[in-house]
Amino acid sequence: MPFWLRANQYTTTPETSGGSLVLGRKSVMSLKSAWRVGYGANVVVNLTSSKNQLILPELYGNVKYKKWEFYAGRKKETFGFADTTLGTGPYSWSGNALPMPKVQLSISEYLPLKFTKNRIAIKGTFAHGWFGSGDYAHGYMLHQKSFYARWGSPKSMIKLYGGFTHNVQWAGKTRDSLTTVLNQTLPSSFRDYIYVVTGSGGLLGKGGGTNAFDSTNRVGNHLGTIDIGIVLELKKLELTIYRQNIFEDGSLYYLNSIKDGLNGIVLRNLFPQRVKGKLSLERVVVEFLYTMSQGGPIFGPTNFTRGNDNYFNHQQYYDGWSYQRRIIGTPFIVNQADTKVKDPYNSYEVANNNRIRVYHLGFQGYIGQNIQYLSKLSLSHNYGTYNLPYANAVKQISGLFQLSGQIDALNGLMWNIALAIDKGGLYQDSIGGRIGIAKVWNHKR
Repeated sequence: MPFWLRANQYTTTPETSGGSLVLGRKSVMSLKSAWRVGYGANVVVNLTSSKNQLILPELYGNVKYKKWEFYAGRKKETFGFADTTLGTGPYSWSGNALPMPKVQLSISEYLPLKFTKNRIAIKGTFAHGWFGSGDYAHGYMLHQKSFYARWGSPKSMIKLYGGFTHNVQWAGKTRDSLTTVLNQTLPSSFRDYIYVVTGSGGLLGKGGGTNAFDSTNRVGNHLGTIDIGIVLELKKLELTIYRQNIFEDGSLYYLNSIKDGLNGIVLRNLFPQRVKGKLSLERVVVEFLYTMSQGGPIFGPTNFTRGNDNYFNHQQYYDGWSYQRRIIGTPFIVNQADTKVKDPYNSYEVANNNRIRVYHLGFQGYIGQNIQYLSKLSLSHNYGTYNLPYANAVKQISGLFQLSGQIDALNGLMWNIALAIDKGGLYQDSIGGRIGIAKVWNHKR
């Protein structure tokens, strides 16, 4: 299937031609006062000539009190201040992999702080998850937290945003080399958990770490983004500008990898004219993703030679930043198994192409009154990794055009048609399409 029919779809799209049946239900019940309880479930059945699949991307229960929420289970999520509909997806958690089981406490909506006269509002999450077992690591876990602040009320003309998402793979067992048996237990005590949460490094002499890597680096595999953004709302238009700075092993702290990140501009028409027989534009997204620096090609003994971050790969967790070998972050960092590039690669590294430049355009609007169109077009330049670079830069174009609407005569039956294409040196050249119908029942309780 072409890239934009499968990327950021929580691994629910068939890899080859076939059919899908999706069944889902979400329910929220109000209790006394501001308490609510609910659940969500989603089942996907894929039928293709190569293999059939039964996928459970969502199954969770939650409890909410005002803007506070606790949930347990699998839930579709993205993390980071970036466009999630027309863009390439947030860098570290884009919805490209199947959701993993988690328990999470969050402020799910921006909560104004009264002592700032509601000028500042905050939201955030604190979670524990389970990776289970991969090809090389077994029984390891996830620590995740995020925190974002907004300056300005929802009605302010200018709103400023800032925050971070911090992810850590930790604990479990893994091979200490590719040829030996599974015999290395990684740090997993409560003290180690504190190191994981705080991001403490250099544990040598503090009684921490099971080997030199843990003692001189950090416990676990840390990565995430530090985000900033601004929203300017005019009478008829809204302009959003954002930047996600990438961090993995400390290079960003010393500004070695400051060039790397996701940059985006969103222009939104607040009052699109949906007129019969006319084309209207509702939103345009332009993004530039750059991961070429990684602090330089060398990981040296000094702070300012701390480079070769090797994004989404790790020296202990050979499965890297993936869940069930599907990359969790941006889908433009890819595994060799998904490409047609024949250059040398590390078979145990999940990301064999993590030095990239991506130029992306997305837009959506309406045709007449009832038909919505959506399109994405991406041009990527791919260079492999520092350790195993591609012999030549590989260019790739991936595009998507989609139409959707509703049939009033059939009591709200919804339809969508999509066409996608891949052309270039990274993926197999392909053209693919999707035709779908959907029905939603709303029950008020």
